[in-house]
Amino acid sequence: MLTFFLFFVSGFIGTGGRRLENDDRFPSPRIVIIGATGVGKSSLANVLLGRDKSYDGSGFRDGCFKVQSKLDPMTKSTCADRGYWLGNTSLPEFTIIDTPGFGDDLLKEEKTIENLVNTLKNEVKYVHLFVIAFRQQDNRMTYALRSMLSLFEKMFGRAFWDNAVLEATHWNYGDQNQRIRAGSSPPITEDFWAHQFNSKLKREFQVEKSLPAVFIDTFYDHSSPMETAQFNKYAQNLIEHANSVHPFECKDIEIALHEIRDMQNHIDRLKKETDERTNIIQNLIEEREELKRQIVLHGVVTEPPQKQPRNGGNLFCLNNRCYTPTEFALFGVGEIGRASCRERV
Repeated sequence: MLTFFLFFVSGFIGTGGRRLENDDRFPSPRIVIIGATGVGKSSLANVLLGRDKSYDGSGFRDGCFKVQSKLDPMTKSTCADRGYWLGNTSLPEFTIIDTPGFGDDLLKEEKTIENLVNTLKNEVKYVHLFVIAFRQQDNRMTYALRSMLSLFEKMFGRAFWDNAVLEATHWNYGDQNQRIRAGSSPPITEDFWAHQFNSKLKREFQVEKSLPAVFIDTFYDHSSPMETAQFNKYAQNLIEHANSVHPFECKDIEIALHEIRDMQNHIDRLKKETDERTNIIQNLIEEREELKRQIVLHGVVTEPPQKQPRNGGNLFCLNNRCYTPTEFALFGVGEIGRASCRERV
């Protein structure tokens, strides 16, 4: 603990041996948590501050640090809070910044984005880590998250990635969950998960280096030595990394309204093309069923075809994973949808 305390103290006064200009208001290191709606950003922020994972947000405005079970976004503004790491008052204070989750309609969220930029640029001013939170079960990027990362890169510039870390929320270390991950093909390990997401970031955003990954489960079982040890391990990894990097200066970030509109148009195009491909699959399914009915009428088979629901195209691609909206967003809307669906229909 003494070694960790000394490491924390050496880092919190800012890299380069100097205090940051507003450390009295926002103690260093400063950690921003970003991610899509419902991934558990506020729960993570609360736990790192030593609060309950289901903290009700008392004393904060616009739902900041408030946790609810629904997927609707609770946090509406970007809010900073200071406290002790995991509630340990023997350590210096640090700053955590809770942010809203973005959905698919970025145009409606311009005010939210403006608040985020203004808070980071004019108040916090320096950020040591941007923690990009994903649900462990989400092995693909969503429209919303991809757009949000694109927006951050547009606003902050490519230097943003030098201060970014991946976080897998809900990565439970209980025996059953570990067996499920180990039984997957290939097995879903921490290294595999980190490699998958880093590969997507390199391919989609041309991120040159692999981002560090942590697996902090805010719902871990406190009575389990294994789960507690893993929680403490990755929590310490996170704070040590925050203390080891040069702070990112937010003075040059912009709201980038033009890019917001461009990305919204891109999202709309992807959704339209996804719907068109779903309709093509639906028509193919109906044609297949009609052929089966014709075969039955000619007495070639004895079992009549089963009636297919009108949303068969959606169900088919959901069950057979011939495409997802995210695959179009990540890999392009060209041949991946057509080729994979031809293979399966």
